[in-house]
Amino acid sequence: MGRFDSERFRELLERLRPAGGVARCLHYPGMTTIPVGFDRFASDDARHQGLAWSDVCPAYALALVSRGSYVLPQDDEEMEVLWDELGGESTRPWPDVRGVVARSWAWLDAHHPALDAASPTQGGG
Repeated sequence: MGRFDSERFRELLERLRPAGGVARCLHYPGMTTIPVGFDRFASDDARHQGLAWSDVCPAYALALVSRGSYVLPQDDEEMEVLWDELGGESTRPWPDVRGVVARSWAWLDAHHPALDAASPTQGGG
């Protein structure tokens, strides 16, 4: 029996995750980069919370955009307005996805703290 190839196993798992991952839920294609491991975090988190991917994928995308390439307000009231604009086809209101965004921010802060400093481009260019 051969050696276990953990990198190949990880690649296989990535292929089995929801098609397109969080990138397919960005309001505009390519509007921010998806950090390594974020798709895995998002799909595992959604599954653990028992939430439908189609309802929460836009929330993971909003968390990325608000912490990454764009300088967006992050207080609750303004995030609710952004959710109304960027929530895509989710059927969930802001109070239902607030925790998804908060967990995503915590993950990003722990795994990619440079994102909090935002990229030098405003507007995703």
